[in-house]
Amino acid sequence: MKKGNNNKTYKLNSKKTLSLIFLVMVFGLSLLSFLIPDQKFSEEENRVMTQKPDFSKNTYIEGRFQNKIEAYANDQFPMRNSLIKWKTASDLTLDIIESNGVIKSKDGYLIEKIVLPTKSQVHADLASIKAFKDKYPDRNFYFLLAPTSGNIMKDKLPSSVKLDDQNKYMDDFFAGLNSIGVQPVDPRKSLLKNVDKQQLYYRTDHHWTTSAAYLAYLDTYKTMGLTSDVSYKKLSVHRNFRGTLASKSGFTNGKNDELQIYWPKKNSDYKDSIINFVDTKKTTNSFYAFDNLQKKDAYTIFGGWNHPYYTISTPTKSNRHLLLIKDSYANCMIPFLTQDFREIVVVDPRYYFGDIKKIMADEGITDVLFLYNALTFATDESLNLMLDE
Repeated sequence: MKKGNNNKTYKLNSKKTLSLIFLVMVFGLSLLSFLIPDQKFSEEENRVMTQKPDFSKNTYIEGRFQNKIEAYANDQFPMRNSLIKWKTASDLTLDIIESNGVIKSKDGYLIEKIVLPTKSQVHADLASIKAFKDKYPDRNFYFLLAPTSGNIMKDKLPSSVKLDDQNKYMDDFFAGLNSIGVQPVDPRKSLLKNVDKQQLYYRTDHHWTTSAAYLAYLDTYKTMGLTSDVSYKKLSVHRNFRGTLASKSGFTNGKNDELQIYWPKKNSDYKDSIINFVDTKKTTNSFYAFDNLQKKDAYTIFGGWNHPYYTISTPTKSNRHLLLIKDSYANCMIPFLTQDFREIVVVDPRYYFGDIKKIMADEGITDVLFLYNALTFATDESLNLMLDE
């Protein structure tokens, strides 16, 4: 009897000890979340981290507030990067194919899961764009929405994986753009036609390659009625690029990539531009930050960074002035656009907190082009915030 009582006491003490350890861990992590400042940017994932959202009745009813709180908790969890690495290391021993929204796919590709917006979010996006456009009835408006690799490269996914239908969302969004008088630029056909001929997406990064951006530029060229005639050659500038999806997932199997830029051929009438970065107060005539090839995120060779706001002046005969509202997919495509506009004003709503109406008035804007990838546009509300001010 005495031995049985000892066993019961031991089990009870063990439970108490485990409960105490659990409570200490929960309390410790909660305390850390208050003591450690919120992370604004992740160098590992090369993206802005979700910040604590403001509560409003409308966002709560529509479900957006709950989604933001969940994203905020995930992004700001203490020791987040270390926990991701530990989890991925354990998953690899079990042959897990997905980590942190990234799928280990064929031929060394890491493919990000497709996220679709809610119907209310699509409605809000179109309403904001329409309200902005209606203020400038004499300007031309265009929207290039780029598909992500999970859409164009479905054949690389494991046979057991089925992603959400990004095409249905894009089709509906383009139809909505047409209904409000914004001309859509849809590069999907061009990309699908060339997916077996060229590398269109990086294996370990969420961006499209410069080759994909050039194909999308040719579609933009037709839609916007551009007229420049420049020939380019491909130049390799980095042969060991490892991008954000490798960092985000912790997967080590993805093959490293080659970074390429498109350089004007000698016989091409390519006019150099003057780029004025307002945030750094620097002026340059190069779109490429070659020094960044030595950094962790070598993709920042394209422009050096996602600057909030900058201007590009090019001595062309054109009198057109373009406002480009974009995410990072635009960075490698911008050099192609410069040859048809006297000036391009580039704005990234994720970082820009100024008055967009002032830009429209001061810069003599004739054309507005929105350029986003479908995943960023589905999950980011900064464009609405900027246009609705």
